[in-house]
Amino acid sequence: MTNAVTRRRALDEARCWRALENRDASAEDFRYAVLSTGIVCRPGCPSRLPRRENVLFFPTTAAALAAGFRPCRRCRPAQAPGPAWLERACVLIAETPER
Repeated sequence: MTNAVTRRRALDEARCWRALENRDASAEDFRYAVLSTGIVCRPGCPSRLPRRENVLFFPTTAAALAAGFRPCRRCRPAQAPGPAWLERACVLIAETPER
């Protein structure tokens, strides 16, 4: 399954799919979009694994957004990635009641 965006910057779709199946959060060189939901995600997103025939790969989030997909609310592909421990620490600080 190839689209105009992946032809411009050749992505190895087999490698991208393996990274997606393994939920490889370190694979930040592509994004995937799900045709059935219209959502674009990071490879490490904890959402349910989509069917292969419903997946398109994009080199950037901007390319997927330009193709009409919307960003996932779980993995937030439009935001800069940060260390997982930092994100968790921010959540814990926000949830801690003031004394």
